[in-house]
Amino acid sequence: MEAFWLYLHILLLVFWVGTDVGVFIAAKWSEKTTLSMETRQTVLQLGMVLDRLPRSALALIIPSGCQLAATSGWLDISGTVLGILWLSAGMWLAILWRGFLSSDPTVQESSAKINWALNLVMALVVSGGGIYLFTQGKTPDWLALKILAVGAIFCAGVLVALLFKPAVDLFLALAETPDDASLNAAYSQALSPVYIAVLAIYAFALIAAGLGVVK
Repeated sequence: MEAFWLYLHILLLVFWVGTDVGVFIAAKWSEKTTLSMETRQTVLQLGMVLDRLPRSALALIIPSGCQLAATSGWLDISGTVLGILWLSAGMWLAILWRGFLSSDPTVQESSAKINWALNLVMALVVSGGGIYLFTQGKTPDWLALKILAVGAIFCAGVLVALLFKPAVDLFLALAETPDDASLNAAYSQALSPVYIAVLAIYAFALIAAGLGVVK
């Protein structure tokens, strides 16, 4: 079973980081003033559709990682705790996809707010857990550091959501005046910190993956 959990964990990383690169590129293309506003809107909408996969993978990365660590003997986790983790991840996915598939803006907004809150909780819990395991000294350093890297990813994800909202508001305003140079410049400027936070996520994901390989 260890090989299966390792395979699943790797697949989640691939879908998470790989698909998110497409979201990153879509956001960059939405800045292009040489494109029509309809094309820019379509590109950004496509990016938001692609974003469903990274969000789904992120919800599953903790239970799959804990399952792998428990099966491999790196962490002492009871079956009850693992069951709770998988159940919680399933509920998180249900909330996410209810928002993704609903045409009701109220449901979409509610789902997004709950997702942000869950990301914040995970940022605090996973980061705190990583610090505890690292200072405790009973867990392999590489695993504690990997958990810390994943905690940092959740922290960066919370930051991305906060930073992206102003950019979205500016993009909606551009629909009315797509040729407004100052508004286009403001949109690009608003996206700049978002890109930095996303690149930080990629960096922490590569660190976490690297720690798992060189252990």
